[in-house]
Parts: sequence; structure tokens; C-alpha cells
Amino acid sequence: MLVGAVGGGVFNLRANGEVWHGGRIGQCAIPGSELGVSFELVSAAPRFEPLQISRSGATVIVEMHLPTDRPGVVLRCRIGANSQDLSRLRRHVQQIANHRSSTWAIASMVLLLAVCGWIVGGAEGLHRAMTGGMPRSNGRAVSSETMYRLFGAHLLRPAEMPGLFDILADVCSRAHLPRLPELYCLSASSDMNAYALGDSEGGAIVLTDGLLRGMTPGEIAGILAHEVAHIRNNDAWAMNWAAALHRAIEWTSMAGLAFLRAQNSCRATDLPMVTLLSAAPAISHLLCLALSRIRESDADTTALELTGNWQGLVAALNKLERHHTGSPVLPVAAFEDGPLRLLRSHPATAERVGALLGFAH
Repeated sequence: MLVGAVGGGVFNLRANGEVWHGGRIGQCAIPGSELGVSFELVSAAPRFEPLQISRSGATVIVEMHLPTDRPGVVLRCRIGANSQDLSRLRRHVQQIANHRSSTWAIASMVLLLAVCGWIVGGAEGLHRAMTGGMPRSNGRAVSSETMYRLFGAHLLRPAEMPGLFDILADVCSRAHLPRLPELYCLSASSDMNAYALGDSEGGAIVLTDGLLRGMTPGEIAGILAHEVAHIRNNDAWAMNWAAALHRAIEWTSMAGLAFLRAQNSCRATDLPMVTLLSAAPAISHLLCLALSRIRESDADTTALELTGNWQGLVAALNKLERHHTGSPVLPVAAFEDGPLRLLRSHPATAERVGALLGFAH
């Protein structure tokens, strides 16, 4: 949506390819939502607020006063949106932030590997390090025979649990996956867990028997949506890439330390390089954990988008927290906000629940 320059009381409003021409007042509604936008040239108050936010029932109204080239006249822009539109916007903004953070985490690992490679062998060492840090092809999801041999999980058929496959089909339809991921059941009645493997062309989801027995259909829908989000977002490939980079950084840093010690470890000029090479594996590991937390947070956001049922996902997270820790989810303000948080592969459950409630309300 674009607003043209104001002059002579005329402005242009462009949205979805259409243009409105107005005199003193113009307004429009954005198709597909209850978002309303109106513009009006008004006299500037002696001391006007450039931004005001108010509520009218379930509608949030944002009012902005923009300066114009006419003395004493401002362009008043009013935007009204209901809670669903605002929640959708917040989720979109959060997803953009998550994707940007994921990019920075991977880029930081690539840079760290490049520096370690350069220390070891200059341009040739950099090339070898980067080649070793490239992810291997993830391929399609493993076969049912391999799943059973490695994990003891057996492939589920639609005839066995038609309700479960109906939920999966609905979630995958909203996610626009080209094919349904295969469902596997892991015989673990005392455990409640779920895992996603592969990508949209050959994904698989593993559910424990304890989770299937202990969750309601709404809660299972939230869990499936979270795992489908991992598959749609290609998180397995992202984490495989991070793991490959981490292994390459570990190997290259060890080679670099051995090289420096063989040359002359006592030189003061080598100290910064020795410090960097020594710390590189730990830094890389922290970046891997950060990437995992980002992808988990993004999967929660996507799951809410795929189901529209925040209650089911929140209830499932609460049930999983009680199962794994024996305690209910702590208040949102109680989650770790210090060094311990950096060692988690998943955000704290309280943090995840708090984010979902924030999107819902």
C-alpha cells in the first residue's frame, strides 16, 4: 500500500494494484481482512501527537498525523484492525525475524570456519575447510525397515487410525505440502514425544505410543502442526548443515592448534589465533543451539498459523512439560534469562507458551 505526495488536497492510495483518488477524505478496506484504512486532510492542532493508539471494542485503532507541504495541515491516517489481523501480522513479523536470525547463525558459523581454515593453511586451508563444512544430501525419509531397525518404530496405516490421518491431512493441506509425511509409532507407553524427519518431498513424523494415548485430538493436532512446520520449513536440512559446519570447525580448530604448536607456540603474536581456535568449537556449539531454538520457535509460530487453535498447542506443551519435569509450566516471567538459556536446544516451555498467548491475545 502506497500513499502519494499530498498537494492541493489530492492524494493517491494504492493497494493490491488499484488506485483511489480522493479530495479531502479517502478510505478503503483491504480485501481478505477487516483491516480498514482512511485518510483525511485536517488542520494541525497546536500540539498534536504524531501517533495515537486506542481501542473500540475488539478493534484496535492506530492514528498517525503526517506532515504535508501545506502550512497548518496534516494528513491523518487511521488504521483499524481486529485482533485476528493483528495476530496474523505479529506472526508474520516474528517469522521474518526468525528467518533473519537463522541466516545470521549459519553465516556466523561459516565465517568462523573460514577464519579457522585461513589460520591453518591460508587460501588453500580456507578452501579445504569450507569444502568439509558443506552439508551432505539429506535424501528422502528413511524406509520403514530402517525406521524399525534403528528406532523400533512401525509405519502406521490410515486404516489403523483414520482420525489421526484426517488431522494430518487437514494440517498438511493448510501447509500446502505436496504429499503427506509418513507416520510412525514408537512403542514407548511411558514416554510422550514426537520427531520430524526429512523434507516436504519425503518427510516422516514419529509419535510415541504414550503421546497418542495421553493427548486429546486438539492437542495432537497442535503437535502434528508443529512437526509439519519443521518439515515445511526444511529444518532438518538447516540443522544438518549446522552440524556439518560444527564438525568442520572442530576438526579445523584442532588442526590449527596442532599447526601453531608445531611452529612456535611461545610467540606472543600467536596468542590471538590460539585463543580463537581454542574457543571456536564452543562458539560453534552455542550457535548450533541458538539455531535450534530459533527453528523451534518458528515451528510454534507456523503451527499456530496451520491450526488457528492456540489452546490445543498450549495444552499439549503444558502436558509435555508436566510429563517430562513433573511440574506445571512456570509463569512466563520465570523462564531463564541468563547463561543457562544459551545451553538449551529448545526455548523454555514457559517462553513458548508466553509467545503463543501473546499471538492469541
